[in-house]
Amino acid sequence: MNDFATWATANGFDLATMGDNAKAKIQAAWRAEQNPAPAPTPAFVPQPAPAPAKVDSDGFSKKLDAIEAENARVEYIRERALASMQMHIGNSEKTKQIRELMDAAILDEKTTAKDFDLALMRAERFAGPNVFIRDNARQEITNEVIEAAICMTHKLPGVEQKYDARTLETAHRRFRGGMTLGNLVATAARHAGYRGDMGGATNMLSMWQAANRHRMNSNYEPMAASGSGLSTIDITGILSNTANKFLASQFLYGEQSWRKISKFRNVTDFKQITTYRLTGSNKFVKVPPGGELKHGTLSELSYTNQVDTYGILLGIDRRDFINDDLGALAGRAAEIGAGAIDHLNETFWTEWLDDSTFFPTDGSLANYDAGATDSVLSLAGLENADTIFGLQTKPNGTPIGAEPKILLVPRALRNTARNLMSDSITAAAQSTATLTVNNTWSGSFEIVDSTYLQASALSGSSATAWYLLADPMNMPAIEVAFLFGKETPTIEESELPFDRLGMSMRAYLDWGCNKQEYRAAVKLKGAA
Repeated sequence: MNDFATWATANGFDLATMGDNAKAKIQAAWRAEQNPAPAPTPAFVPQPAPAPAKVDSDGFSKKLDAIEAENARVEYIRERALASMQMHIGNSEKTKQIRELMDAAILDEKTTAKDFDLALMRAERFAGPNVFIRDNARQEITNEVIEAAICMTHKLPGVEQKYDARTLETAHRRFRGGMTLGNLVATAARHAGYRGDMGGATNMLSMWQAANRHRMNSNYEPMAASGSGLSTIDITGILSNTANKFLASQFLYGEQSWRKISKFRNVTDFKQITTYRLTGSNKFVKVPPGGELKHGTLSELSYTNQVDTYGILLGIDRRDFINDDLGALAGRAAEIGAGAIDHLNETFWTEWLDDSTFFPTDGSLANYDAGATDSVLSLAGLENADTIFGLQTKPNGTPIGAEPKILLVPRALRNTARNLMSDSITAAAQSTATLTVNNTWSGSFEIVDSTYLQASALSGSSATAWYLLADPMNMPAIEVAFLFGKETPTIEESELPFDRLGMSMRAYLDWGCNKQEYRAAVKLKGAA
């Protein structure tokens, strides 16, 4: 109690004046303070996590590396085996042997990629007669040499101007017997690493696929060749380039008179192009003091032209390969070249002869004469035509300022034109006598003749009508436009599926023509 009294006094309680009930409550508080209740025990006490077990990271990485190395080894063996089997398509015994060799190498983890290459090489040695190409011979045989050999074999005109002397000499020495389709495919196949049988039509497909295996894999997708590397001989490129030369040769062999009377224009698209005519309205005027120049005006007179595409397909199919017929390509390319120039001539001269508004017969443009005698090609006719040409004027009435340069005639009048342009000419002196006199018209005009001017298949053709034309570079009567300036047809190759023997090519020409300035030409009917 002394302790209780001490505690009560220390806490400010006066026990002497306090009633019993109040004293009992204060005493209960003292006892509670002397004996505090124990803290409750938690139902769950979390325990610290055990330390993780130590992992052998080095050993795990080594196992992953080993798996990746094994995958790479297996993939390499499969790729090499597949490339080898593709070279022996048609030889089931050999492909079976290579398959068994591949399976055994994959099962034996000790077989390295180098080991498999060596085993595969030994297996391929017995595929057929070995064909080895010396390094210097491989370097000599290039795409250009093979192209030259093909052109020499099939007598391309002017082949000496297409290739240099060294290329021609190498082609002659390496392919003395001429270049056949079989030789081409076999040469490309050997350069690609083919070691199969080189003879017989049944092996042509195998050689074709071997030569082109750098283009496709077994799924007909582009790929790089395995083992021996990319082939340096591009069959389709060679055939395409060669076909272009034969096509161009035949194209240029056809009649080219249209070139001599036309102005050429290069265009970059297929949109219509417009050229404004010279009207004479923009003459220079005297500049007054102060130096102020007056503005000119653009002519309202204009002419147009537009390019279109014309083309055809050709190809070499399985029969040509089996027949070893490389001449089929040269012949077809030349035939297409002939067809291309025929098309161009017919289109061009049809445009020229469609002249009812260009040379109106009513004389409204003063560039046409239908006289019974003075329009005939003769000395008098030339004088008449020259006068008509010189009297033409610009829209403002001033002279056109151009002289005739070209005498355009149909084939029937070619000799007459030559006689009129010679140094001397036979003329009638009296009713029964003739004499030779100096020709004042000698060399005055360049003679251009065309069979198409009198071709019965073309509307408006005539064997008597003839023309005087200005220099087309100065004042064109007709214009020819070519896309990007390409004046001859183009041949492009198109691959067939990898499992098919053959190739197709397309030939096309982008061009257009249209008459231009009517004052640049005069037409004479040449007959009553």
